[in-house]
Formats: sequence, C-alpha cells, structure tokens
Amino acid sequence: MTSSPEKIAASDIPGLLGLGFDQLRRPIWVFDDARKRKVYANRAALDLWGAETLEELLARDFADQSTAVRTRMDDIAGRIEGGASVEERWTFYPNGVPVVVQTAISRIALPGGGHAMLFEGARIETEAEQQRAIEALRHTSALVSLYDADGFRVFGNPASLAAYPGETVRFVDIFANGDAAGALWSSALAGEAVEGAYRVITLEGERWHGLTARRTPDPVTGELCVLVNETDITEEVEAQSALADARERAEAAMAARQDFLANMSHELRTPLTSILGFTDLLAASPLNGEQQRRLGRIHDAGTVLLETLNDVLDFAKLEAGGVDLDRRPFALRTLLNKVAGMFEAQALAKGLDLSLRVDPTCPEWLEGDGDRLRQVLVNFLGNAVKFTGTGSVTLGVKHRDGAAPGFARLELAVSDTGVGVPAAMLDTVFDRFAQAGPEVSRKFGGTGLGLAISKEIVELMGGEIGVDSIAGQGARFWCVLDLPLAVPPEQAEAEEAQALARPLKLLVADDNEANRELIGTLIRAMGHEVDVVADGHAAVEAAASGGYDLVLMDVRMPRMDGLAATRAIRGLAGEAAATPIIALTANVLPDQIAFYRASGMDDHVGKPISPRELLLKVALWSEGRFDGRSAPAERA
Repeated sequence: MTSSPEKIAASDIPGLLGLGFDQLRRPIWVFDDARKRKVYANRAALDLWGAETLEELLARDFADQSTAVRTRMDDIAGRIEGGASVEERWTFYPNGVPVVVQTAISRIALPGGGHAMLFEGARIETEAEQQRAIEALRHTSALVSLYDADGFRVFGNPASLAAYPGETVRFVDIFANGDAAGALWSSALAGEAVEGAYRVITLEGERWHGLTARRTPDPVTGELCVLVNETDITEEVEAQSALADARERAEAAMAARQDFLANMSHELRTPLTSILGFTDLLAASPLNGEQQRRLGRIHDAGTVLLETLNDVLDFAKLEAGGVDLDRRPFALRTLLNKVAGMFEAQALAKGLDLSLRVDPTCPEWLEGDGDRLRQVLVNFLGNAVKFTGTGSVTLGVKHRDGAAPGFARLELAVSDTGVGVPAAMLDTVFDRFAQAGPEVSRKFGGTGLGLAISKEIVELMGGEIGVDSIAGQGARFWCVLDLPLAVPPEQAEAEEAQALARPLKLLVADDNEANRELIGTLIRAMGHEVDVVADGHAAVEAAASGGYDLVLMDVRMPRMDGLAATRAIRGLAGEAAATPIIALTANVLPDQIAFYRASGMDDHVGKPISPRELLLKVALWSEGRFDGRSAPAERA
C-alpha cells in the first residue's frame, strides 16, 4: 500500500475514490474492515452515524466488535470478493442509539491500495419487539437455521453461518451420521417434532449439538420449510461420557476386587478347614504334653490367619454396603459373659485381671444384631488384652439417660492399663490400617482393620464410637447405642442341637481329600452314616439312588460343580429331588450365599467348618424339616 487514508485530507477522499455521493439523500459510507475505520461518508451517512464532521467520524475506532458481528463481516468479505453485491439488514448503534438500516454492500478499491466495503443504506423503521427479536437472533450463541423443502439452508443467524459457512449448505450434510440425518429430516418434514443430541460436522470439527427441528412456513414466501435450533453440548456430553467411563471402571474394579476376595477366601479357607479341623480332632486324642503344646501352636497360628482373613472380608463387605443388620432379641448379660469368656485364658496367661461390670439398671433383653455387637466388643477386648502387659482389663456397660420410649441407651466400654494411644493418633485410630506405629505393628501384629470395622458396625447401628487415652497410661474404647427393649422369646432358638430321633444318612461331595476325611469323621462322630464323593457328577449319581436325608455339597469341584449338581438333583424324579442340600464352601460373601440359595441350595456352612455349626445345621434340616419354608421342588 503506497499511501494511508489517515494521511489524506478528508475532503480529498471522495475525489480520490472517484465518488460523487455527497449530495445523495441516502447514507453512503466506505468501511476499511482491516483497520476498523471509516474511510468515507456522505452527509446523510454523517447524520445516520451522529457525527458533526467527516473528520469526527473517520477518527472513530470500530474495532470493538462482537463475535456475531465479526462472523458476519468475515462472511460478507468472502461473498463480495468476487465482485458480487450483498444485501443485509443491520442494526447500528451510533452514540448508543439503535438504527436499523437495509444495506447493499459491495467491494471498492482504496486509493492507496487495498480494498474496503462500500455501504449504501436505507433506514427502516421497526417495532420495538420486532427489533429486539432480530437482535436476539443475531447475537445468540444458539444456531438458528431455516431449510427449504429440498433441505437447503435459506437462512442462518450469525452463529449458524459461522458453524456451517457457505451458500449451499444442506441439512443432511451437517451430520456425522448420514442415516440419522435422513431419518431426522423425514420426520421433521412430515410434521413430527424432533429433538435429540447428534454429532455434527462444524467448521471447528466434529461436535455434539442438542438439536430441535420442526416444520414451519417460510415467513416470506409461505413455502414449506424446516426450522432448526442447535446448541453446542459437546462439553456436557464429554463430561457425561467421562463420568460413565469412570463409573464403568469403578464397577469393573469393584467386581475385580470382589472376585479377588472371593478367590482369596476360598483358597485360604479350604486349607484352613483341614488345619483347624484336624488339630481339633488331634487335640481330643491321647497326646503327651509336648505334643499338645505343639498342636496348640498350630491351632493358634491357624486361628490368627482365619481372624485376619475375616477382618479383610468383613471390612470389604461393610465398605461395599453388603452387610445388613440381623435384628432379633438377645440377652445382654449372656452376650457379655460369652465375650469376656473368650479372653479369660489369654488374660490369665498374661497375669491380667479381666473383669465384667454391668450396670444393674441395664435391661436383660434387647433387640438388635447381637452378633455384630459381639464383634465390636471382641475387637475392643482383643486389643485391650493384646496391648496390656500388666494390670487389668475391664468390660463395662452403663445405662444412660436420653433414650426414646421403648429404647435403652447403653454405653459399652473396654478399659485397660496398657500402652495407650499416642495423642497424634487419637483422630485416626478408627481409620483403616491404622496402628500406633511400625514398632507396635511388628511387636503385636494385626491387620489394622478391627477398629475400622467396629466403627462401620456402630455407625450402621446408628450409634457413636470413640476412644479416651493417654499414651503409656492405658486406653478406654467405647460406643453408645440406642437399642429397642425386647421380651424373652417364647422358645429360645436352637443354640444347642438336641439328640436326633434317629441316625441320618448323609452324602458329602468335596473335591479335597483332606476335607472329605475331616467332614466324614465329624459326621460319623455325631452318630450318622456318611458317604463321600469327589465331584458333582458322582454326587448326582449317588443322590439319584435315593435314601439320603441330607447332602453337604461343596461348590467348586471338577467335572461338575456344586451348583450344576444341585440343579441336576432338583431335576430328579421322586423324593430325591426334595433332598435338603447345604452348601459346604469357603465362599462366605453375602452375595455368594444369596446366589447359592437362589440356585436351589437350602443352607450354607462356611469353611473352616465349625463342628457346632455343622451339628446345628444337620439337626435343623433333618427329618424333612424346612424351617417353615416350602420344599425344594416347590421353590424350584
């Protein structure tokens, strides 16, 4: 460019441009879009723009343009580059007052080089509401387009023009999925209201748009058209997709963890069944003192391993919300005596004074999950005995005021004179894997999950848990619970199996030879006859012959697993199909047990096997009793 319009006198510009518009009554001006400056304006244009002189107008800066205006100007510049003229309606704001002008825009060469836009305008008087609607349409970020019956765009607001530039834009071409576009167009053209999220191809690339389309007449010609409104929802869709992916990964991780826990439970409990079972059997046989001591070591090690496994599984179940409280009447003092009795031998071996103190005003019977409450107290008492070298350990219960009618508020606490809890750990002692330090972990062992499990249980019961301690002076772990009062049940539940009216014939299916030997020995010691098989296929063949009062069925077995064998037995003819089947398995997670019941099994005994629990279950399901439930054939 050889010269600049700013260096040329304003009065010389019309002559240099070769324009003779000064006397025309319609506004005419030249705008240099590159520098955002007016280059020329006649008298009528000065009046339109509210300028006293040409110099005043040429000095104004028009660089402050909205995105919509910038888009329109770029579109116009491209359309007039080849010499064409463009007619458009504009709303200008000289001195802040809106002026609506119908303009014809063409390209003009500047005297110093380059090109500008020549505007020829005519004022249009519009109603206020119409003008507001027009301006809203022009400045909204929503894409508004009107397509004719052939699917070509006949109108687009600035946002639409920016997203889909060009004069021959077709409706179906804006979609990433042509089939979806065709179906959508047909529905809209048929008069159906179409709404949804679609992938479209814009100037910025592929995006997600929320789109609505409906049939409407062209406001100018009255011909059939389709009005389309679009909103960019890409960020929302991507966020939802990311959330769905994260949820899917979390669910997959949870499923993988559950599978791992199930496998770990099975693989550890299976050998523990033999370890603890045979040590119990050996302990009842004639042994000398040294043999009894060594056997006790084996049993203690197996018990510790089982407790560790139970802690891990319990915490996993609580964390996943897989634990439901079993609310039933229980005798408070009976529960407390049993808990204290579990630690008498340990306390005596360490020379500790273990005592139980119960407020005389405490009720005898309460309603709640006695087993879970016992678990909390066992954790409290077990830690107290473990971390106390000399002195005493006390399990106490106090009756507190403040409970609702029909409830009792109890404070259950375990106090000791042991190592205590450092002040820095008082706020985290109930966190998972929290222990008083590495030296405590090395000396005393444990998973660091017992107190975390206790906290989960107490909070599940709607109670409060806490600790008071001074390092080196002992600790007091406590919980406060509001429990409903209860009356003694008319018949105590079968805590002890009574002698059976006749010996039973049982079938045991288990692929582990040691377990078959152990279970067979336990069953025969109860006075029953037992046959053992090594897989599900053999169990079905044996059950088909009839004559069995009960089947103890392992779940994981070769050739045919326990579930398949159960289904096959339920499909047998005659009374054999109704034979009670107890799952005898190391899988003890709640969803596993529920699945076994749904698959046709009647009950469950977990491994390692408790002889007492096994005796109870055999007694419960003997003599054709189904505990108030329908027979297996009817349930199937």
